[in-house]
Amino acid sequence: MQKVRIGVLSTSNHFIKRIILPVQQLDNIELYAIASRSEIKAQEVSNEFGIPVHYGNYEDLLADENIDAIYIPLPNHMHAEWIKKAADAGKHILCEKPLCMNTTEAEEALEHTQRKGVLLLEAFMYKFHPQWQLVRDIIRTNNIGKITYIHTSFSYNNPSANNIRNIAEYGGGGIRDIGCYAISVPRFILDKEPLQVVSNIIEHADFKTDMLSSSILDFGGTVASFHVGTTSDSFQKVDIIGTAGHINIHLPFNTYSDVPAKVTVSTSIGSRDVIFDPVDQYGLMFQNFADAILNKTPLPFSSDDAILNQKVMDAVFRSAQNKGWELVD
Repeated sequence: MQKVRIGVLSTSNHFIKRIILPVQQLDNIELYAIASRSEIKAQEVSNEFGIPVHYGNYEDLLADENIDAIYIPLPNHMHAEWIKKAADAGKHILCEKPLCMNTTEAEEALEHTQRKGVLLLEAFMYKFHPQWQLVRDIIRTNNIGKITYIHTSFSYNNPSANNIRNIAEYGGGGIRDIGCYAISVPRFILDKEPLQVVSNIIEHADFKTDMLSSSILDFGGTVASFHVGTTSDSFQKVDIIGTAGHINIHLPFNTYSDVPAKVTVSTSIGSRDVIFDPVDQYGLMFQNFADAILNKTPLPFSSDDAILNQKVMDAVFRSAQNKGWELVD
């Protein structure tokens, strides 16, 4: 079977913890090369996980003509630069969320990839899990009536000053790291965009990043809200309430790959737990990305979605600064 050869920019902890093993099990991908600004680190990861080629800088990896596509798990502030450089090298791109630091950067990055004729996908892995396909089907078929409100909670406690998620100039903070999911969810399941948002942000005294953030998204008849935090207990949940029932997604984002997932659906005739066999949502994301490259078919989710999500994120930041409702434009 033909395979997409993937090159990875960075030996990030996220890549090692969550990506390497599921991707190496795929039939349509070869994890071919990895690069780090430290050649020693790149070689260590290459040797440990059997990645054939390693590089001591990102430029040499992009110059490798054997590579078809690039995975970018770099810090947020580096995404725009390396998306463009990967596109210049003729590589398709799967980039970690959020795609860029703001809407202008994201639009420029997408336009650049389109000019170069390469695919660009933002790595929202949760969309590939079967539990979310079920949720969308239930909503599309009106099984819980009209959706009135959606609430997302997502938090963790990360006290490390050296962690990139706590460094403001690297794009750290809760909204970019996990708030992007809370913004994506209602857009994904409602298949529409919010008209306006209002938000509040509590800033970390030392890191100057958004530490605890809350927002309301007005979808014109449906309201979505979220709380996200970087100094709270580790917790995540999505609740979707309609006029004739509700859905609880108990582990919506960091869904385990080795145990079943559960969604609770409640209507007037009773409540049921829908159990899903273990799957690796990261593997499914890479598999679908590679299929689009090999079969020359559209991506499973449009690249424009990254721009639309970024527009809402920018409005959330503006609202907190201006202390009022902000239109999403």
